[in-house]
Order: sequence, then structure tokens, then C-alpha cells
Amino acid sequence: MTPGDRLPTKARPDGPDDPHGALRDLVQDTPPARLPSELRAQVARVVDDCPNWDGVITIAGAGVHHWLHVSAGEVISMMGFLTPQLIADLGGADHPDQTALSDTMTRPERLAAHLRSAHLSGDGAAITGHLIGAELAAAKVYWLGQEVRLIGQGPYLEPLQAQGVSATCL
Repeated sequence: MTPGDRLPTKARPDGPDDPHGALRDLVQDTPPARLPSELRAQVARVVDDCPNWDGVITIAGAGVHHWLHVSAGEVISMMGFLTPQLIADLGGADHPDQTALSDTMTRPERLAAHLRSAHLSGDGAAITGHLIGAELAAAKVYWLGQEVRLIGQGPYLEPLQAQGVSATCL
């Protein structure tokens, strides 16, 4: 595994050890997480536009959906979820079924049972809804009371806004 910059750290390094601002992966030890340098570049652009902004950035990459807590130009913590990969592997749809999403957010412990039912009925939208609902329930510590900026297209904007979150797609 390639080395990276350990959190907390600046979204874009600017110190004497890195005069060209080359970006390395972001790495967090506990819980283990890694954001590849090419995704870090997108996060750095958001932080460059609003250097004193505090909030959460989400970004999808290679089967992983990342949540990053940002404050004053630094990435403080992050979590990654395999939700996009699981949606693809289980035959999910592009858009979540909102009832399924809500059911799993309310009762995330029933995820496996919900997925089995959706799989048996061939309901890809329900599969997607249940998986995103589980992710949102697990990532609540990131989005609750925060302004969220979503990088890229994805099925997270409406569910977050339905929870009263100030969320914007970039």
C-alpha cells in the first residue's frame, strides 16, 4: 500500500516539504480509511473555493462512497462505504426506492432481510434504497447538523434533503 498523508491534515498541502502541492492519498488509521489522491484533488478544489468552510464532503470513487469532515481547510476525519459496489453486485438500480430507503434508515438491523426480499422480487430500486438507507444511518454522525457538499452525481441528494440536511450537488 502506498504511503499517504495521515488525518487530520490539510486538504491541499502547502508546506516546505511539498512546494508543488503534490497530493498523496489521505489515510486514516481508526477506523481504517483511504481516499485516493485523484479524489483528494477534487476535495482540495472544494476547500480552495471556501477555505474557512466547515462541513462534510461526499465523493464516490471506484465502488466506494467517501464521507469527509472538513474544517478550516483540513480534512479531520473520513469514512468509506462499499455501497456503490454492493449496489452493482446485487443488481441495484440507479435510483433508490424511497420507501425502502426509509425502512432501512429506521431499522438498519433488518438490512439483510430487506435485501433478501428485494432480491427475491427482483426490485433493483429497493436494493438501492435499502443499501443507501443503511449507509445514511451509519454515516449520521457525519451529516447530522452539517452542511453537505456532494461531488458528482449520485442518489444521495434527495435522501439527505428529506432528512433536513443542507445538501448541495457540485
